[in-house]
Amino acid sequence: MHEAPKTVPASVRHTIRREPGSTVVIEAEIDAGRLARAADTAFQRHVQRAQIPGFRPGKAPRAMYERTYGKEHLWDDAGADLVDETYREIVTAEDLDPIDQPKVEITQLTEGEPLRYTATVVVRPEVTLGDYRAHGAVVEPTPPAEEEVERTIAAMRESHAQLRAVDRPAQPGDIVTVDVDATIPDRKVPPFARNAHVEAGKPLGIAGLGEALVGLKAGETKSVELKFPDDASEGELRGRAATFSFRPSQVSEKVLPALDDEFAKTVGVSDLAALRKAVRNELAHAAFHESRDDAAEKAVAHALESATVELPEVLVQEELEHLMADLKARVKEQGLTFEQFLLQARKTEDELRKEWLPLAERRAKSLLVLDEIARKEDVKVTGNELAEQAALSPLAQADPQAFRSPAVLAALARSIRNRKTVDKLIGLDSPDAEREAIRKAGGEVEEEPKKPEIIVPAKSDATVEGREAIRALLEKK
Repeated sequence: MHEAPKTVPASVRHTIRREPGSTVVIEAEIDAGRLARAADTAFQRHVQRAQIPGFRPGKAPRAMYERTYGKEHLWDDAGADLVDETYREIVTAEDLDPIDQPKVEITQLTEGEPLRYTATVVVRPEVTLGDYRAHGAVVEPTPPAEEEVERTIAAMRESHAQLRAVDRPAQPGDIVTVDVDATIPDRKVPPFARNAHVEAGKPLGIAGLGEALVGLKAGETKSVELKFPDDASEGELRGRAATFSFRPSQVSEKVLPALDDEFAKTVGVSDLAALRKAVRNELAHAAFHESRDDAAEKAVAHALESATVELPEVLVQEELEHLMADLKARVKEQGLTFEQFLLQARKTEDELRKEWLPLAERRAKSLLVLDEIARKEDVKVTGNELAEQAALSPLAQADPQAFRSPAVLAALARSIRNRKTVDKLIGLDSPDAEREAIRKAGGEVEEEPKKPEIIVPAKSDATVEGREAIRALLEKK
């Protein structure tokens, strides 16, 4: 059964005009009779609260009401009500997809005359897709080598090392407890570090600082000329040369735990063999997710390059606001005000917005292009998928009532659909495909996902801008 085309009521006459920037201008005229009925409805609403001597609330005749309160507000309410009703009727009939609130100008609102208004609104632009499937990206994770397994276990032993004080000059890898001061002739510099634990020989933010500790004994002093980095948090110190003075109070060597079954138990597995197996499995899963991210980034980049779409400014600004809000939240977590952060960065908020505009444009285009691909590929989100992700969301943990909001649910559904769309593009549109890719990487697959026993940091050669864009896209709330 075909659905009949939607039309506006006979009481409404309208024209639409498309303008650049995905803007539609609606000019509408509504019959005087419908306007009069809307004014009657407005009167019935207001008279319920009217206090008119001799009449109970809601019982005063309209003439008496208008004599007491006037009638202009009734026609204003009628006009506003009709604009809202008929705008939605026109949008539905014309199959428009607004992405912003309309700007409405009522050009005629007179008793006995038709209502006339103009509504200007930005609509979802038409997206012309290219051959988005021809991206050439595949998910082919490389199984972890034995050397990588051993390096990971070595790093785990390092993190469980004990410190033992030694009476000798510091060697590379030793931990030196040290006070550090920096002196610049024309500037007073506050104490650089007190009772700090620094690894001798380790490259640090200030080139040469870690190396300067090699050969020092407790109780000795040493001064060296070093330069602050060009991106130092305090702008006045960037690139400046300074004399750094070191006063170590203790040199400690790292004592690594023995590589045996007892060590394996400290990290949550039964024995050394189980440890190697668990590490290999986690590295395999990390390799899979790394390969998946790389393929997703390439597939989305190709889809964007091959698609044509006119970006509405409102969408770009919305993405820019999301970027700025995320930055302000991270700054707050670090205990800084946004003003302090701007001072340290030596930038204004307008300068940051200008720098991030290309990323905001990319994110806006990504959303539009992925929406169009999802429609073309018939990618849908089931109720079970939505419920499962809602239950796992940190937002649900912080505010159990959050997902009562249709807007929040719609945003989550869109996020899930975007992820499913990208997975389909790279050949991971089924659980079996994902499990097979993990197995090829040497990983074990659980039917029910569980948290990793050992956390192995993710690594990537992908560009920061690209990675941030795709992750923001796929994880957008």
